[in-house]
Amino acid sequence: MERDDLKMITDGLERILGDASLEAIDKADGQGSDAEALWTTLEGNGYPRLCASLDHGGFDANVADICGLATIAGRHALALPLADSIVAGGLLSAGGIEPPTGPIGLANALDTSAPLPHAMQVGAYVDLNEGRLRCVRLAHSDVTVLEQAEDGAGHLPEEHADVVQDVAAPSWLTPQMFQALAAFIRAASMAGAMQAVLDLTLSYTREREQFGRPLAKFQAIQHHLSDIACETAASIAAVELASDALRSAPEPNSGMIDEIAIAKIRCGQAASTVAAAAHQAHGAMGFTREYALGRFTRRLWQWQDEFGTETEWATLLGNTVLSEPNPNLWLRISKPL
Repeated sequence: MERDDLKMITDGLERILGDASLEAIDKADGQGSDAEALWTTLEGNGYPRLCASLDHGGFDANVADICGLATIAGRHALALPLADSIVAGGLLSAGGIEPPTGPIGLANALDTSAPLPHAMQVGAYVDLNEGRLRCVRLAHSDVTVLEQAEDGAGHLPEEHADVVQDVAAPSWLTPQMFQALAAFIRAASMAGAMQAVLDLTLSYTREREQFGRPLAKFQAIQHHLSDIACETAASIAAVELASDALRSAPEPNSGMIDEIAIAKIRCGQAASTVAAAAHQAHGAMGFTREYALGRFTRRLWQWQDEFGTETEWATLLGNTVLSEPNPNLWLRISKPL
């Protein structure tokens, strides 16, 4: 997608989410009128079908093109499954299936027992099983909702009776690639949320005074701010490198999975540090429902585990390196960007 077009699309999403009410942004079950109106606006502007083909009413965008959109969604702590729906629509379209209207979820391709993110918000989800790409209609009454889930996540029924479409997956769409694409948008969302946490913490510590001076003037608080800034910058860089890898090749490949693994690992590690440091800097204020910090840190903790934890992705990355004829970790680390 052309840079000017992409900027127009990302600027548009920033305006839409900036004008939306907190109820629309933060409604976990997706059933409120504000949340439904927000989704209607997003759908009316074509966002969910960005990665679908032109034949299916989309824009034929690369998954890398939505990195900025996922980051913006994370920066607003958006509970609606916008990034998931964009990727799901692109995968269905790549398999020759026209994406359905409404929010679409992404199932865990490597663990069928994992809960479905946004289960109470979506009307259908996409999964990959034994080389078959499927679009499955979902009834909310069939979902076992996770307690305190930030986005209505829940476990699916064992039997998938209402399969709308079932086709052979494209040759490049392996379970690992399916999982990696889902993990990529989680990493991008985490990077956006950490940027919001940094901005929020900087603002709070500059305005709040203790013993006659701003909190940001105390060395202990400055250490927390430094940790948040460094971890956020490293996460953004890792996501951008993964985005570049996705954009550089005409078709997904194993090298992209490695870069996405690094991004998911780095963002997952950073999320723990950023959340802890931010809550330390805010004190008790950060734990109140009335203050915004908790919305971001709770989602960071949830996104850490969705579509593979740091440990799972680190294990995959390590096995990839060791499986090479002449494993050379240093060459991988030190090669020019």
